[in-house]
Amino acid sequence: MNVKGYIGLLLTIIIFWVTIQPVYAQPDEEPLQRLVLTLLAPKIQEQINKYYKDKLTVSPTFTPFLGGTDLDVEYHSSHIDVYVKTIPYVGPHLDVGMDSMRFRIDNTGTVVVLEYKHIRDYELPPNWQFIIKTSFKSNG
Repeated sequence: MNVKGYIGLLLTIIIFWVTIQPVYAQPDEEPLQRLVLTLLAPKIQEQINKYYKDKLTVSPTFTPFLGGTDLDVEYHSSHIDVYVKTIPYVGPHLDVGMDSMRFRIDNTGTVVVLEYKHIRDYELPPNWQFIIKTSFKSNG
């Protein structure tokens, strides 16, 4: 390729580059909430495991994107407070309770659990009663 060819190619690239308009994702509540829940999922599961370890022989899980999990996010200049309400389940989505948690995420990305509240228990069907620990049956 000669010099004119290089100059033509360079001009084509420059014109192409200048005319391309950048596309930015618009901040939308649902994707941002999904991102927060995705990043907090291990911490949420850790709190669920801690609470239910003395109550059930299996650890319940939660579904952040199939319903049963509510999220409220408060943005501050030095941190973000995240309030999560979730309904952990076992087996084929048998709800075991309702729990709320509050997390603080600082500007370095450090996550601190500020609060965990167990709101209510849900009764398991007879064929799933075997996972309830004996000490919990006598107290509950």
